[in-house]
Order: sequence, then C-alpha cells, then structure tokens
Amino acid sequence: MPSSPPPDGPVDAATSHAELLEEVAAVVAVPRRGPTDSFTLHAPLEVLARAGLLVHLAPDHDDVARQRLAWVGTTFAATGTAWAPASAIVGAESTSAAVALARLAAAVDAGEVDDADGWLEQAARTTSAEELSAGLAAVVLPRLAGAGHGAIALHLLPRVAPRSPVATGLLRGIVRELARAPERQLTWFHDRRPEASATDGGGALEEVLRRPASPGDPGSTFIDPTMSLVERSGLATELLAGPTGGLAVGEARRVLLRTAARSMLQDDPAHAPYGWTHCLTMPQATLSIARSCPSPADAVAVAATWVLGFRATLGGVDVAPRWVPAPDAVVPTDELLEHGPASAASTIWHAPPTAVPELVRTVVATAAVHEDAHLAKYALACLDATRDDPGAGRLYLAAAAYLAAWWRSADLAAAALV
Repeated sequence: MPSSPPPDGPVDAATSHAELLEEVAAVVAVPRRGPTDSFTLHAPLEVLARAGLLVHLAPDHDDVARQRLAWVGTTFAATGTAWAPASAIVGAESTSAAVALARLAAAVDAGEVDDADGWLEQAARTTSAEELSAGLAAVVLPRLAGAGHGAIALHLLPRVAPRSPVATGLLRGIVRELARAPERQLTWFHDRRPEASATDGGGALEEVLRRPASPGDPGSTFIDPTMSLVERSGLATELLAGPTGGLAVGEARRVLLRTAARSMLQDDPAHAPYGWTHCLTMPQATLSIARSCPSPADAVAVAATWVLGFRATLGGVDVAPRWVPAPDAVVPTDELLEHGPASAASTIWHAPPTAVPELVRTVVATAAVHEDAHLAKYALACLDATRDDPGAGRLYLAAAAYLAAWWRSADLAAAALV
C-alpha cells in the first residue's frame, strides 16, 4: 500500500478505464516548461504502466488504483507551465507519417527540440500507436537522453492505448529529451567484428553478466553516466561483442531478463527500487522494439549494455542461475508482504499453483496504488516476463513480490520516524 493515499477523491465509477486514461493522458502528454525532474520524466511511462495494471486488479482494489492514476495527472498539471501544443509549432500542414517520422529523426539528430516535438504530433495524426512506435524504434534505440527510457514508452504505448491519439502524445516528453541531447548515445556495437557470433544460446552472455568487473565509479547511479562509463572504459566491447554477436532476440530476452530478476533477488537490496528495476524494464522494452529496428542485433547489444551497466556498477555478488530462495522463509499467504522482501519472494516461489493467482493479485494491487512509479512499471514488466518466459515464471513473480515487500518495509520504517 502507498505510504500516503492519493489526495484526490474517488474517480467517478461511470468513467471507464479507457476514458480515465484519456483524461490523464491529455494532461501528462503536454510537457512542462523548466528542467525535467524524475517525476516529470517518468510521468508518461507511469500513466501507461498504471493503466496497464488496471486489467489485472480485483474489483476491491480498483477504485484506489484509479485514484492513483488520476493523481498522476493532477500532480503533473501542477508542476509548471505547459508548452504550446505541438501542432502550433509546425503548423497544420498535412503530410504522410513516413515523411513526418523522417523529419522528426532529422530534428532529433540536429537538436531541434520544438521541431522534433511538432513532427511527432504530425506523425501521430496519420498512424496508429503501433506504427508510430515502430517508426521511432531506430531513433530511440541507442540514446541515453531521457534516462534511456524511450524504449519503455514505445513498448507500453501500443499495448495500453493502441487507438488513442491523445495517449500517443505521451511520447512528446521523451522526444523532447532526446532532441535536447542528441549526442548522448551508445555506439560501441557499431565496431563489432562480423565474425563474432554467439552459438551457445546465450550461455556466454549469461556467464559474463554474473559478476562483471567494475569499470570504475560513474559518479552517480544515474543511467547516462553509468552506461557512458561502461562504453568509454571498453568494458561493453570486451564483454559483450562476442556473446551478443548473432544472438537471437528470444535468446537474449531469456538471458537478460532472468539475470535482471536474479539481481533483484540475490544482490544488494539497497538497489532494489531503482537499479534492479531498470535492469529488467529497460532491456525488456529494448528487445520488444527489436523487430522494428534496421538491425535487431543492435537492439540485442543495447539491451545487454543496460544489464551490464547495472551489474558492473551496482552488483556485489555472483548471481547464481540455479539459486532458489529458502523454503523456511515461507509465510502465510495473507501475510505475503509483512515479513520483508526475502519472505515475500520465498512465499510466492514455493506456493502451490492454486495459491499463486491470489498472491499475484496482492503484488499487483500494491504496485497499482503505491506512489512509486518504478514499482508500477516493474510489476507490469514481471507479469509480461512471466507470460513470455513461463519456464522462469516463479523467478519473475518472486522478484516482483520482493520489490513490493521492500517498499512495504521502507514505508513502515518511514512512518515510524514521523
């Protein structure tokens, strides 16, 4: 549960989930003037993730989750003055989506923020969310601006709001961030030798990510300096060029996401809320847009870089592929989140199949109403990973339960200090 309830009143029960998303997206889609902070950067992604979680909720948790989604919109509206509509920048000329996307890409490369914003709006007029996300994949793929979160937006938009021109505007903030710093991008994989080819189904990649050497201190845990250091130090080329060469997207997804979930469960819990959440959500989203990139192999390389960056700078243990949480930490199912992260992970891992759906509903309900955007994104990502890689389903569900319980413990500790 959130450390404090959303301040706004209940959302009208007559408002459908889709209508609520439209109302909130109409606000959050309009970027605010002034510096971008963590809330304003994540708000478009948070809206999409929270909307995606609604379909997984039991009716008794629905009202508070909808209230939390509405809260994102009202809070965002209070963050500053809105920019003019993008259409006012470029004008009302009618052009094809292909032309608009080409001009958008050129504007991002040139650092022309307002033009990139305007061409996004033009492209959105004549294409679906899925087509727009596919058209932006190559623009977004290697870039570190916007905390490297562009792929998450492209991953979530088509599935949450496939036919919503209003929600498509949630890409505006990300596009503006990319155009503000077009030079900030990963490039190491451009120099991979053609003969480098992984033929072991990802075994070598899994091995190098278990406990990679540190490239040094990036100066902060932020994504841009972390990934820039991994590239600049040569670590990405040294460790990833061979293992990612020729690796299929599906094989990469299995190795990278399982490694990320193991990092949540086995490594330093201090990095649970941000580092280990990004370690899974970023490669998952990157690989989801791989088929739309001119070279899916580049998407594999970028996704692997995300995991390497977090493992190399935050990791402190050798994550074990066959690790299993201790069964003696199992607690009653109605106390899933009450005894700490390790107990939550163990309980859902070892639960009989008949008990798992109710445990998952508890985790999803917690994520849907909690104020932290990363918990919402991570819970949804773990549900997706379970669907796509059912052989490791308990691993992903345990990781989601771990994070939900981590926040429960943190919220209780914070409340005790008040």
